[in-house]
Amino acid sequence: MKLILAACCIFLLQISEASASLIVTKTDTASSAMTAAAHPEAAKAGIEILQNGGNAVDAAAAMAFVIGVVEPHASGLGGGGGMLIYLEKDSSLNYIDYYMQSSQNADTAFSSKEDLFTPRSVCIPGTAAGLISAVKKYGRLPLAEVIEPAVQLARDGFVISEKFYAGILDKLEVITLHQETQNLFFKDDFPLAEGDTLKNLQLADVLVNLSEQGEDYFYRGAFAEKAAQDIKSSGGYISKEDFAAYRPVFKKPVSISYKDFQIYSAPAPQSGTTLLEILNIFENVPQKDGCFADNPSLIHYFCEAVLRADADRYKYIGDPSVFDIPMEGLLNEAFALQRFKDIEADKIKYAFDEYVPAGRLPNLIIEQDSRKKPPHDGTHTTHISVVDADGNAVSLTQTLGLYFGSGFSSQGVIFNSAMSVFYEKPSPNHIGPRRRPMTTISPTMIMENNKLRAVIGTPGGGRIFNVLAQIIVRLLDFNFSAKEAVAAPRFNIRLSSKKLNMEGRFPEASLTALAKMGYNLDIREKFSSYFGGVQLIVYDETLNKYIGISDMRRDGGALGY
Repeated sequence: MKLILAACCIFLLQISEASASLIVTKTDTASSAMTAAAHPEAAKAGIEILQNGGNAVDAAAAMAFVIGVVEPHASGLGGGGGMLIYLEKDSSLNYIDYYMQSSQNADTAFSSKEDLFTPRSVCIPGTAAGLISAVKKYGRLPLAEVIEPAVQLARDGFVISEKFYAGILDKLEVITLHQETQNLFFKDDFPLAEGDTLKNLQLADVLVNLSEQGEDYFYRGAFAEKAAQDIKSSGGYISKEDFAAYRPVFKKPVSISYKDFQIYSAPAPQSGTTLLEILNIFENVPQKDGCFADNPSLIHYFCEAVLRADADRYKYIGDPSVFDIPMEGLLNEAFALQRFKDIEADKIKYAFDEYVPAGRLPNLIIEQDSRKKPPHDGTHTTHISVVDADGNAVSLTQTLGLYFGSGFSSQGVIFNSAMSVFYEKPSPNHIGPRRRPMTTISPTMIMENNKLRAVIGTPGGGRIFNVLAQIIVRLLDFNFSAKEAVAAPRFNIRLSSKKLNMEGRFPEASLTALAKMGYNLDIREKFSSYFGGVQLIVYDETLNKYIGISDMRRDGGALGY
C-alpha cells in the first residue's frame, strides 16, 4: 500500500510539474526554446508543438491558427499578414507575404466613409495560404497536427477576457450590422460577457477541412464557393476566381546595419522599410546621452525621423508587383543623412497642420500630393515570436485591419477591412485590381555577427513602426534589458498627427521642453494599449538563455523550456 501511495504521489507530482511548465506568464526565461504571443493559449500551443517535434515554423503556424480562434477580433482566416523566418542551418532569412489582396473587380470608387463595415471592404484573405505554405516549405509536422490545437479551442471554447469583452462592447454597432457575426458573439439577444465561454463550431469545421484538404479547400473548394456567394449577395466584389488566384509571395526581407547589428524586417508593401529608415535617420544623432525619458532632445530627433520616413512611405511605397518600389534608395545611408540634415535641433521644422515633404530619390519621380490625408491604417492586429531548440526563429504579424475587420462573416470566419488601407487617390498605394495595400505591419529580427539576438513585433496600426523603433533603440543604443525596453514609456507621432501622443510616465521637465520645441502633447495612461502589444524574445549571452516578454499593456504571455 505504501508503494502504491508513493507511486501515486510521484505521478501527481509529475502532473503538477508538467502543468507548471505550461503556466504562461508575462516574462519567461528558458535555455532551449521560447514563444511569446498575444494570448496565453497561443503561447501554450506553440510550446506543445515544439515539444512534440515541431520547429519554429510549425509552432508559429499553430499559434497563428490558435490566435485566430481566441482573438477573432484581431486576426484569423479572414485576414492576412507576414512571416519573417530565420533558419539556423544555413543562416538564411526569408519572408512570406500573405497579406490581403484586392479583387480583380476592385472598385476604385470605394469609400471608407460609406463602405468600411460592408463586404465591399473585404480583400481576398491570405492567412490560410500563408500559414499552410510555411508549414509545407519549412515545417516538420503534418498540417493536421499543426492545426489541431486551434480545432480543439474552436470546438471546446475559451473564456472571454476582460479586454476581449471590452472589444465586443466597443464594436457592438459593427457586430450587429451582420446577423451571422452577431450570432457568433451573442447569446439570448445579449452579447457574451467576460467569463463566458465562446465556441465557434463553424470555424472548427473549416479548420478540420483545411487540415484534411489543404489550401485548395479554402481557395478553390467548398469554402471559397460559399464565401464568394455570401460576399456577392451582400454587395461585395470578391469572386471564386479571386479566391482561386490568391498566392502567398515569398520575398527577401529588407535589412540595414545599425551599429554592430543587422536588422531585418518586412519588405513593401509592408512597412519594414519605414521602420529601418527611421533607424537609419536616427543613427545620425551625434550624441545619445541618457534615454528618451530623460532627454527630450532624443525624443525630438526621433519624432522628426519618423515624420520624414513616414512622408517617404506615403510617396514611394506600394505593391511591388505593380510599382517599382525604391527600397534600396530609401534605405541608403546617404539618403538617411540627407533626411537627417533637414531636422532642426531645437524645434519642429513643420507645424502640426503641415505635412513633411518626402525626400527626393535620384531618377525617380512619383507624382503625389504629400499633403493629403493618409489612408486609414488598421489599429488592431496581433504578433507572435518564436525561437526553437535548433535556433530557428519566426516573427509573425497578422491582422483583420480594424477590430472585427469589416464585421462581415461567412462560415464562422470574420473577414477583413483591407480595402480601407488603400489610398482613394492616385499614388503607389492606389486601389487597383489584385493589389496588396500598404500596411504598417513590420515583423522584425536583430542579428549580430550572423547570430540571432532578438525576435520582435507588435500590433498597433499606425504606431507599429514608432513602437518597434523605440524598443530597438532602447535595446541597442541605451543598453536596456528586454524587460526594461518593453516596459519603458512610449510615444507616437505620424505624418497626419495633430499631437505627440505620450504615455503618462515622462518627467515634467521633458514635457515642458518638448512643448517649447513646438509639440502639442497628448498625455495618455501610464501603460496604454494604444501603444501596441509587443512580443519580444531576446537571447541573453551572459545567461546563455532566451528571455521572452509579452507586453503588459495587453493580454498575452511568454513561455519557454
